[in-house]
Amino acid sequence: MNVGTWSTESFGNDAALDWFGELRKASSPLTFIEETLNRGWTDSVVAASAVLATLGGHNKIVVHPDVADWCAGKAAPPAALKQDALNAIQAILDDPEADTHDAWAENGEDDADYLAWLSTLRSVQDGLR
Repeated sequence: MNVGTWSTESFGNDAALDWFGELRKASSPLTFIEETLNRGWTDSVVAASAVLATLGGHNKIVVHPDVADWCAGKAAPPAALKQDALNAIQAILDDPEADTHDAWAENGEDDADYLAWLSTLRSVQDGLR
């Protein structure tokens, strides 16, 4: 597990929370999310995807309370953006060399934390469908 990471959930690390701080300041949050999906680090892509799922009404994903508050009452995201997020998460799952993917797998593919992290990614995907 990386320094600055305390859980396998979508906002269980400093990078995701830092990303959320930037999202809150963005003049166009959906554009910021789209840019993240296109060029972001794994932790940021997972966070952006979890935000989109939460905005879409999926409430089974564990997100930071500040994220849930920020999402409350906002419009659902466009289907195309949700599809971009699905594709981005799938790309992470398909690439064992992805930055965070590799870090979680360092203790082996049967490691409980690694399996929990993969489960989080799949839950986010389910929330985007």
